[in-house]
Amino acid sequence: MIETIPLPTREDGLHVAMRFPSDNAWGIPALLPVSLSHLPALLVPFGQRIRTDRVLTDACWHFFLDDYRFERAWSRPRRTLAALQTVGWALTPDFSLYRTMPLAAQLWNTYRNRWCGAFWAAHGITVIPTIAWGGAASYEFCFAGIVSHSVVAVSTVGILGQQEGDRLKQALFVAGYREMVARLQPSHVLCYGDMLPECEVIAPFTCYPTRWQSIRQARKTAQARAGVMR
Repeated sequence: MIETIPLPTREDGLHVAMRFPSDNAWGIPALLPVSLSHLPALLVPFGQRIRTDRVLTDACWHFFLDDYRFERAWSRPRRTLAALQTVGWALTPDFSLYRTMPLAAQLWNTYRNRWCGAFWAAHGITVIPTIAWGGAASYEFCFAGIVSHSVVAVSTVGILGQQEGDRLKQALFVAGYREMVARLQPSHVLCYGDMLPECEVIAPFTCYPTRWQSIRQARKTAQARAGVMR
């Protein structure tokens, strides 16, 4: 049920007039559990033009992009709803939770993640929650609004390098992933990018290629075909 609260002004840029059921002290919307009979065949980046008249029932929108590329999903939710409904499923927006961000900003981005998911679910979209975390201090709220034994999604983009800073990112990811599994016990994890070896035995998962991985694979395929035709 959506609780609508009248506001004294015409504009409601923070969407506080539309509230969804919550199970936590912050009012972060609680998303319904997701149990899928089958997993998405592919993840489609938000904003990509879909050239079809039918709903892609085996595809799922993802938001593993720079935040500015999908800010309109939050700021103009009604205008973007029709585009989202062209695909059967949607991950919730991956608003950034960097360890160096103020906790208030991390909490706000967690709220926005869940609010969009609750809004879309209320309009018939199957929503899979994207989980993100910063440092250990974010664990207090970054898993809020997600029930146990649901399908969830994560991303490893930007943490798989071999530089000193990447090793720290990997350690933070592994710690947060373990905390997520301990708290939520997800039935399955959709991973955008390669899963870290330390996380592979913790919970069932399926990896999806990133945009750059798909481009590299397409180039290899094209080169191989060109070699055969010579």
